[in-house]
Amino acid sequence: MGIFTASKMIDGYSKLKIGMEKQEVIDLLGEPTGMRNRNGVETFTWKHSEFKGFLRGGNVVRTIIADFEDGKLTGYDSENMDKSVL
Repeated sequence: MGIFTASKMIDGYSKLKIGMEKQEVIDLLGEPTGMRNRNGVETFTWKHSEFKGFLRGGNVVRTIIADFEDGKLTGYDSENMDKSVL
């Protein structure tokens, strides 16, 4: 995947589909920055932080959270994916 950037994160998130294989999601988003397993549900988290400048909101942290059961994507959510990358 190369260097992890906000643009790649946003692009990868837009391609997520319920039912995708876990490896497909990792191929889109890269290695997760956090993982947990609870009651058979694996939850992966990706975070990207960038400083936008004090006048443009300071530090922006984008987050993607994805749940997997039996190796398939069953749900996902995000925070700050709508923030400008410029």
